[in-house]
Amino acid sequence: MQHDESFWPQEVSVGEVIYPPGGTLGPRYQKTLQLVLLYSGHMRLWVDGLMREAASKSVCILLPEHEEYFAFDTRSETHHSWVHIALPTFSPELLARLQQLVWPLPLSPVMTQFMREALMLQTMPFSTSQEMLKALALLMLWRYIGEGEHALLPASSSPPALLVQAQQFILMHLQEPITLQQIAQASAVSPFHLIRLFQKHLSLTPIAYLWQQRIAEGIKLLEQTGLPIGTIASQCGFQSRYHFSRRIRQETGSTPQEVRRRYWQQSTEGRGVKP
Repeated sequence: MQHDESFWPQEVSVGEVIYPPGGTLGPRYQKTLQLVLLYSGHMRLWVDGLMREAASKSVCILLPEHEEYFAFDTRSETHHSWVHIALPTFSPELLARLQQLVWPLPLSPVMTQFMREALMLQTMPFSTSQEMLKALALLMLWRYIGEGEHALLPASSSPPALLVQAQQFILMHLQEPITLQQIAQASAVSPFHLIRLFQKHLSLTPIAYLWQQRIAEGIKLLEQTGLPIGTIASQCGFQSRYHFSRRIRQETGSTPQEVRRRYWQQSTEGRGVKP
C-alpha cells in the first residue's frame, strides 16, 4: 500500500502506566510528537522551564525538540497512557494548528476508545498490526486537532448539543418508522422545541431532515452497492419500492435505475474501462 511519505509515521509506540504518589519523569528531551491521555490523578509538566498542569480526564499534546520534566500527583496514583508519533517531517502549518489549541483538552470517550484500540493492537498477531497502529495514531492526531479547533469556535457557531443528539438519533434509525415524538423523546425536549431548533439551524423540520437523510442514504446505496432497489428502499425506511422511486425521481429527476447506471458508467469511464 502506498502512503504519503511526508506524513505517514516512521514509527509509532504506545504505552500505559500508573505512577505512585509523588512520581516523576525526566528531565528528558522530547524526540517525537506525543499524545498523553490522563485518566486519574494530576500532572505538572515543565517544558523548557515553563510549567503547565493537566488534571484527570484530559488529553494533551507534547511537541518534539523540547526538554520536559513531569511531576505527578503527590496524594494519589496517576494513571495515564500515551502514543508517540515519529513523523518524517513536521510542517509549520501543523505546528501552527497545534499551538493555537487549548492545552489540555477534555478527554472524550472517542479518544479513550481509540487509545484502547491502540494498546490492544500491540498484542495482535497480524502482519499488518504496525500499519494499523500508524493509521490509528494519525486518526488520534486528527481527532485531537478537530476536537481542539471545534472548542475554539464561538458558541453561536456550533450547533446545540440537543440538535446534534437528535440528528444522531435520526441517522441511527433511518430504517425504522420513527416519529417526531420519538425523536423529541430521544433528545429530551418537546416536539415544539425540537421543531424550532431544526428550523433555526437547518431551515428544515425534523421530519423533513429525516426524509432528506433517507434519500441521501438511498442514493449512496444505489451508487455504491448492487443491492436490489426494493432492499434499498426497505433499508432506508421507505414504505415501498414505489415510494422510494417516487422520492428519488423528485430529488434527482431520474429513476433509481438511471441514478445507478449513470454513476456506474461515470466510474468505469473515469478509470478508462469499457462498460
